[in-house]
Amino acid sequence: MLTTAQIPRQALFLGLWLLCTPLTPLAQEGADETAEEIMKGMTSSFAVPLRDLLKKEHPSEWENLFHGFSGGFGFNFPLEENTPGNQEGSGSQGERTPSMTFTASLRYNPLSYWFINATYYRYFDEKQQASWDPDFSYVFGYDDWHPYTFSLLYSNYGGNRLNPDHSKGEKFTRFEEGTISLGWKYRVPRFLEYLFIVHESGGLAGGINYNVVPRYVDLATNSKKQWKHSINTSLWYTIYKNFYANITFYCYLFPEQQQPWDPDFTYGFGYYDWHPGTISVQYNNYSGNRLPWNKASPGTGSFTNGGFTISWSWAW
Repeated sequence: MLTTAQIPRQALFLGLWLLCTPLTPLAQEGADETAEEIMKGMTSSFAVPLRDLLKKEHPSEWENLFHGFSGGFGFNFPLEENTPGNQEGSGSQGERTPSMTFTASLRYNPLSYWFINATYYRYFDEKQQASWDPDFSYVFGYDDWHPYTFSLLYSNYGGNRLNPDHSKGEKFTRFEEGTISLGWKYRVPRFLEYLFIVHESGGLAGGINYNVVPRYVDLATNSKKQWKHSINTSLWYTIYKNFYANITFYCYLFPEQQQPWDPDFTYGFGYYDWHPGTISVQYNNYSGNRLPWNKASPGTGSFTNGGFTISWSWAW
């Protein structure tokens, strides 16, 4: 007899999914389609179609050279400006200081859903930039937007400096303080989705991530520690066409590793259009938000600790 350990994890997942599906003819047909979609999504993840590198997307060699590049410009407006002295943090990690900033991002997709992205930050009031507020941030990895696919990302939003002052302990980047995330996207069950849909263009999508930070700042001891682990699950609710709301909840596998700037949850809403040449208006709150039974740090956890972003996107 096979033990649980001998059964492939994918098969276990599919079995649990099918057990939770009513066995009516229509539901059974839907379950078969869902099982096929899940397998297709998982098996297609991390594909490297090298033959696509030889394809010419445009007749001009110049256009082919820049194919895969995209980016955007944005203005971030905090609802409540603050000073670094009122934000908790140490060195290259801490609660991001709410301040008006200009951002410029550049993304390159060389192949399939593999990408690298860099964002430059310009602070309108440079005195408000704390040591952990970056001059630039970067993300790279594999991220397919289709449901039931896996993703693998590395991201670094720490105190990266273009011109580091070594006398202050600054560095161009601290690669070991970035976050490695393994994620999986899923569709919310139809019966639950229908409870929230107010228009046929709406819908619910979700995802779950396992995150690891190789080296992090522990504020309680003001020292560097290793291997912070967390899990987060997110929901993206499309209300009407490009209008949306989203929320993400975090669970820290070792509660003592959670820092004041590590949130219990984050959230946002607004109008987002991914098409190039369009304008988006979004509100986001990434501060150290806490659930009602947990105490928030000063300067975090309220609506005014978030801010609005107006952005414009482009693609080659």
